[in-house]
Amino acid sequence: MKYRKAGIGTIGTKITIIIGAIKKNPMALRHRHSLQQCVCKRWRCLISQTPTLWTVLQISFGDGAASLEQVRTFLQLSGTHPLKITLLWNDPHNPFNGAPRRAPLSHDYNIYLPAPVEESVAGAYLVLIILELHAHVHRWREFTLRTTSKIHIRQALVLMSRPSVQPAHMLEKLHLQLVHNQLSGDPDHYQPPIFPGSASPINDLVLFGTSWSWLSPSMFSSHLVNLRIHYRRYYDNRSTATTAEELLQLLSGLVNLQTLALELDMEPFLTNIMSPIVLPRLHYLAMKSKNMNGWIMDFLYNVHMSNLRILTLDGVVGGTIAIESEFDDILPELIRLTKKNSSSPLLELDELHLVNFAHLADPQLLHCLYKQMTSVKVLTLGPGAFYANDVFAMGLLPTPHGLADFPLPGLRTLIVFNIQRSLVRRIILERLSLAGPLEELYYKELEDPLDPEELEDHDIMVPDDWQHQVEKYHRIDSLKSGRYCDVVSRQWSYLA
Repeated sequence: MKYRKAGIGTIGTKITIIIGAIKKNPMALRHRHSLQQCVCKRWRCLISQTPTLWTVLQISFGDGAASLEQVRTFLQLSGTHPLKITLLWNDPHNPFNGAPRRAPLSHDYNIYLPAPVEESVAGAYLVLIILELHAHVHRWREFTLRTTSKIHIRQALVLMSRPSVQPAHMLEKLHLQLVHNQLSGDPDHYQPPIFPGSASPINDLVLFGTSWSWLSPSMFSSHLVNLRIHYRRYYDNRSTATTAEELLQLLSGLVNLQTLALELDMEPFLTNIMSPIVLPRLHYLAMKSKNMNGWIMDFLYNVHMSNLRILTLDGVVGGTIAIESEFDDILPELIRLTKKNSSSPLLELDELHLVNFAHLADPQLLHCLYKQMTSVKVLTLGPGAFYANDVFAMGLLPTPHGLADFPLPGLRTLIVFNIQRSLVRRIILERLSLAGPLEELYYKELEDPLDPEELEDHDIMVPDDWQHQVEKYHRIDSLKSGRYCDVVSRQWSYLA
């Protein structure tokens, strides 16, 4: 009698755990004998007859037949509910996973060489999985494909370029990620855009290692809130290459865009933009390129972002150190944008993050910029700048003119890499009397000094009277701190 009176509300902890396990591995429903040891037939029926338990699918298509069967089970049991889909494959032999490279370097560049066996088998099952899922594309709410294989990306994109009976009218999140394969170029694009005939209300878009030419312009609509593009051009491949003008054309309609991250290799604008692009709600902007003095400067000049509060500039691509001449025009452009009574909308940043910014800035220009940036509360002088960080750090020292000429008067958090301890001490103590103590200081000492013994002796002589003059002091030994890892330890070209 007690069993008959039991209802859904009486599910115990063990049953809840079992349901969660089955959601992660629907193949457990097929293993009747092991399942009956934990769950009675009634609960097993309840789980299989509740479609809302089967709407989130995350699988590795490297599991072969098991992953295909898992997809079919989800599609059957999810009924007509919207689907959130994540397809993953990570090459176990990829050197970024700690394995030695199996093929000569030419393998990564020549798409006509045969793929490794594991990659080919996984790709075959990916095709079957995409075909199963594409029949339900009208139910896709989120779709993520993450792989280390350019062949997989191309297979999936070609299949998604096929017409479907019903459009992807529900899709809100689309992440296409070709990761850990930076020696490979973007797949050649000769097919129609993906999801033909669909006006998907995408608000979260990530194109990582994939050109936006695979998408129709209609996908770059006012629905878009978050956009991230990582794209590197190889061998001047104009079939997939993108230009700064095309980028601005796509951005021109994104009136609700709030976050934008771009890692692109593009030339400066070839033509003058007649009217500026306005992104009125953009709050966060991150840009990385070896052409820092090219398209990025043009971008800052032609795009009005009155609500921008967080700016990250990264000057290195693929380990190449940016030379000084590549930054000549960046500081004057930032000075123009932060100057009151300028013809452009005033740029009032809360956070400025400079990573790999190997530029020996002119001290007068730098002081002018710091003096105008009265709203900045967080400043990062990140790794990769070598001794250029000394100049940017020196700019924080107060001048004899006091508060009227004080650099970054609103600074509350300083994240700094690779400068001498004596300079950090000067910054903390000399700013203390005028601006009060910093709320947070993150400091990583100078790496690979020219004369380690001389530097060590010098730092030993620096008094330890400055660390306690900030409210919170963090010495950076590794780049795992949650506060700054997203800024200074972000590896744009690789996803963890």
